[in-house]
Amino acid sequence: MKVSAASVVAILIMGCTDGTAPPVPAFVQTVATSPSAIAGLPLPAAPTFSVKDVDGKILGGVPVTVAVTSGGGTLSNAPTATIGTSSTPVGNWTLGTLAGVNTLTVTVGRLPPLLITVNGVAGPAVSLVVTGNSTLSAAAGATLPNPMSVRLQDQFGNGVAGSTVTFVVTAGGGTISPSSATTDANGSVGGIVWRLGKRAAPQTAIANSGGVLTTVNASVATDFSVIVRFFGTAPAPEAVGAFADAAERIRGIITGDMPDVDIPVLRNNAGIDISGCGVAGVLVNEVVDDVVIYAGVVSIDGPGKILASAAPCVIRSVSRTAIIGVMRFDVDDVGGLISSGRLNDVVLHEMMHVVGFGTIWADRQRAGGVLISGGGTDNPRYLGSLGIAACGIAGGTTACGGGVAVEGLPFGPGTADSHWRESVFDDELMTGFVEAAGLTMPLSVITIQSLADEGYVVNLFAADSYSVPLSASLQSPSKVRSDIRLAQAPQWELVLPPYLEIGRDGALRQLRLQ
Repeated sequence: MKVSAASVVAILIMGCTDGTAPPVPAFVQTVATSPSAIAGLPLPAAPTFSVKDVDGKILGGVPVTVAVTSGGGTLSNAPTATIGTSSTPVGNWTLGTLAGVNTLTVTVGRLPPLLITVNGVAGPAVSLVVTGNSTLSAAAGATLPNPMSVRLQDQFGNGVAGSTVTFVVTAGGGTISPSSATTDANGSVGGIVWRLGKRAAPQTAIANSGGVLTTVNASVATDFSVIVRFFGTAPAPEAVGAFADAAERIRGIITGDMPDVDIPVLRNNAGIDISGCGVAGVLVNEVVDDVVIYAGVVSIDGPGKILASAAPCVIRSVSRTAIIGVMRFDVDDVGGLISSGRLNDVVLHEMMHVVGFGTIWADRQRAGGVLISGGGTDNPRYLGSLGIAACGIAGGTTACGGGVAVEGLPFGPGTADSHWRESVFDDELMTGFVEAAGLTMPLSVITIQSLADEGYVVNLFAADSYSVPLSASLQSPSKVRSDIRLAQAPQWELVLPPYLEIGRDGALRQLRLQ
């Protein structure tokens, strides 16, 4: 067969072309990558990829494009071509700050692009934040209206899951439940129930997760104001603290605002002299909202006799509630009250008299009439309907029949007709006898509801747990139990009715002798 020269040349050219043509990329594959890494930070080791031909051979010098396509991260030093016969790093990849999937796309010609994914996860916790729309305010002794939630976060705000958060109340005397919980996948802990303390004092709790702390502040909701001013010799710090605590407790119990009294306007700037209440040299001439209490540690009658006295010195003529109150403690007895741990209870007891407990029950000028019957006998009874109902709920039977049992004869003024009956109500704060050191004196719903009967807006959550003792039904009206706690002076306090009333026109009317 005869072959032309042109054919020979063509065959030779074809042979040379097949032997020197570059390999054709067939696919792109990941060589090494991390399934997850900390969001917002550079990857410790760059993922790598390779481009291979149909025989699986790694190809170098192949033009490539590498770019971030999801997750919001950044990429620097990205390759523009593959490296020799080894895998090619993608460059310096920093993940996006938001936890979740991050994607790089490697593009080689018309081949299907390679997606390299890394899951960005939360880094170390750096903050705890309160979340949700919880109102961090409630009545004293009540729970916040919505359970509290907190979220544990890293430096970029990603939730840190699976960590223990503990909760501790550090101020205000409330409680938190549960005391610890584990963060969910979003880094959150919810359903935290915070019951505020029973005083209108700052309420503070601390949430802690491995040393990452946040302080949470809540407030006690009340519109009642109690201002305490000291007269005479400066009292000991313990006494100052006891008065502050008592005022906060009263503000937690009484929550409604009372009408302001603008003494300068009513009195043509004449003010009100309260020397008749034992506070010499003080002229009150201001707008009072809601009560101002003058407190002093003074000489009364020597040690071991009268410990204290209390009175609503000046009252409103319409509501009969206190505008100005006075509390006096015997300088010879305060030290013993402090050392025995009873001062706080005694101060609160006296302050309750100032706002009206037992001091305006017999006031015939009250719009609703008197709140006591049988005064001056061995069986006086409190007549307020809310107090009677609360007494029944607390377990009183005979104690509440025909009214709540009030202390009477044989005890005299200062004890009789102004306290719950000791033989019935035992350790309740507003009986006429101080408990022995170390024993509690609960302030009951019965007492709080008696203030409601007087016209105050009250908060029942501020009450202490209390039940009328089962033995109360066995006590005759005049019987006093032979209890060591009653072995004290026949009259340890002076409880006085109001001294003055101020009318809407500013006129003062004297209600009792000094």
